[in-house]
Amino acid sequence: MTSTHSLPEAQFIQLAAGFGDAESVRWLVRAQASVQRELLSAVGGFGPHDDARFTAAWNVLVGLDAAAPDAVARVLAHPYTRVWASALLENISRGEFVAADVHHLEAVTASAAMLAGVDMRLSVPVRDGSAPLPMFGALHATGERVWVDTGRVELDEPVRTLTHRDMSVTLEDIDPYRALPYAGSEIEPTGRLSEAEAARWQDAFTGAIDFIDTHLPAYLPGLREGLRTILPLRPDGPVDRSASARSAFGAVGIAARDLNAQSLAELLVHEFQHVKLGAMMDAFELYDRDDIEPRYHPPCFSHPRPIEGLLHSTYAHLALTDFWEVRRAIASESGAAAAEQRHAEVRALTIEGVALLESAGSLTPLGTTVLDAMRDRIGG
Repeated sequence: MTSTHSLPEAQFIQLAAGFGDAESVRWLVRAQASVQRELLSAVGGFGPHDDARFTAAWNVLVGLDAAAPDAVARVLAHPYTRVWASALLENISRGEFVAADVHHLEAVTASAAMLAGVDMRLSVPVRDGSAPLPMFGALHATGERVWVDTGRVELDEPVRTLTHRDMSVTLEDIDPYRALPYAGSEIEPTGRLSEAEAARWQDAFTGAIDFIDTHLPAYLPGLREGLRTILPLRPDGPVDRSASARSAFGAVGIAARDLNAQSLAELLVHEFQHVKLGAMMDAFELYDRDDIEPRYHPPCFSHPRPIEGLLHSTYAHLALTDFWEVRRAIASESGAAAAEQRHAEVRALTIEGVALLESAGSLTPLGTTVLDAMRDRIGG
């Protein structure tokens, strides 16, 4: 575990209270980079070195890491690189070597070479008629693999990027591992977006960042430092939906019934809370890790969750409370009552979550610090 002395107390308190300035979130990014590096080392140590394609890709990646470490670090920081590495290691632990996962190392290596600006001829695996290049996009291809010249790749489906001022995030609708964290759930990423759909996302993103900058400025530095990817999700039912995965730091999944600036702003600040807290849980012991029974009822969940779920839900509701406090202040006369009611609802749920955490008895001293910071924020 990361030493608690690595993060200054004032920055830990910022994060505990639901915020986190640029340096605080930058610390989380560095801590996650260490996790990602350890996973890659494990892939190299436990991977099937009797597989010629795996060994060749690994040797190239090791060479790139020595010559262009920043490029390798960037591809490791891609949220779905960790998802892939975790899946591969989980399969290996069961004695299974799934070819698609094993050979995805070739795609990771090719992307690192492209980031490094190195011209190499490398093999990339093909699945379902597509050869993915993480962070870049995909090539249309047939067969089991395709050879690419990393210095001059012409992508058939390039990854799109949402930009506004000094902020840039990937709109990820290609990576083959983007859906894996949600397998078996109701969360379903979209397929490839049309140009018109991508343009709508860009318009909403521009407006959302402006809204957050104007009305929720304490959240923007953390988003700027830590948000790397937006994963479009298929809308499901009458409500907006968002999702994130601890194994995909920096990515948030978003499904909005009406994709606009304010709806996207709400979903971004809400879901990035989960991203921050997941990274804090990787770095610090916040609760008793043996308390894994689903015996708590977090705000907005109809079924019980373990203590981790209760902590996540309460922490995320801090941002929702702040968002609706703004909305009730700026609402038109016709929408004021609904905004007031929604603010009261989410604040009450946050207070309820704080009370449940306090009575749980499973928080560590650091977890209690987080609880105290949340209680101070929300009041009674």
